[in-house]
Amino acid sequence: MTQNPFISIIIPARNAQKYIGLCLENLLSQDYPRDKYEIIIIDNASKDQTVDIIKKYPVKLHSKNNGNISKLRNWGALQAQGEIFAFIDADCIAPKDWLSRASLLLKLDNIGATGCWYALPESTTWVERTWDILTRIRKEKIGPIDWVPSSNFIVHKEIFRQIQGFDEHLITSEDVDICQRIIKSGRLIYSDPKIAVQHLGNPKTLKQFFFKEKWRGEGVLQNSFRNFPHIEINNAIIFGTISLIFCIGILGGTGLWIINSNNSLFLLSISGLLLIPFFMTIKTLYQQPQWNKFFILLLLFMVYGLGRAASILNFKIWEKSSKG
Repeated sequence: MTQNPFISIIIPARNAQKYIGLCLENLLSQDYPRDKYEIIIIDNASKDQTVDIIKKYPVKLHSKNNGNISKLRNWGALQAQGEIFAFIDADCIAPKDWLSRASLLLKLDNIGATGCWYALPESTTWVERTWDILTRIRKEKIGPIDWVPSSNFIVHKEIFRQIQGFDEHLITSEDVDICQRIIKSGRLIYSDPKIAVQHLGNPKTLKQFFFKEKWRGEGVLQNSFRNFPHIEINNAIIFGTISLIFCIGILGGTGLWIINSNNSLFLLSISGLLLIPFFMTIKTLYQQPQWNKFFILLLLFMVYGLGRAASILNFKIWEKSSKG
């Protein structure tokens, strides 16, 4: 690899007018030589002012309608000229030395890709700050890791093409999948908090958090059942399944309580729904002691479980999984 390899920054965008300007301004202010990187944006049929804002900046704009996030990123990679592909999302802010540090990390022996979990933006809600407790261990890690988010994912072009890029069948969890394939190819995924990007589009309310976890859960399910009858079950699926069972128990217990004044099933199901979030809260705060956040973290774990339970009820995901 040359001293300053040419880097292609690839950004999928859809209705991103709120953040795309800030994203591009930071990318155009990198301390990396300006003639050594390009910015490629793939707009996915934005209906707001996203395209008009993008046209104000010296970047390459392409349109690709009706594609999922993996298709957009792969299509952007086809247009790219760089030795390195740097994937970032339109609602992320990169540090000034993002490219220079990432390019140095990729020179280390056997490093296939690098990145890091998100840093919090300057202005946050209690939902963002509380959930950040859970991710802090992961984002503070320096060294090999199992996966990094695809919105802060920097990879050698040769490796990206060797493993055939992102899996376009997946609606989400494409970052977990591509990192797993890179690791299986014998390379490492390297995390460094110095290249963490600020994610401005975090869920900021309980409602947003619920639907984000429902969406993520659908991607996890699709990924786990894609090679059926071989199934890869993880803790998130188990948590969602148990939460769904106890939600059904609550509904049935409510009916029994109304009909014959027997509230045993209702109370048992409520207790069961709280059990896993309770132990997950204890475990998290044992590792990251902030015990004053106990009840709000417990609440988020409950909403997390409900979101993952709701993802199981999306029968379209099961259909896509069987076809994947």
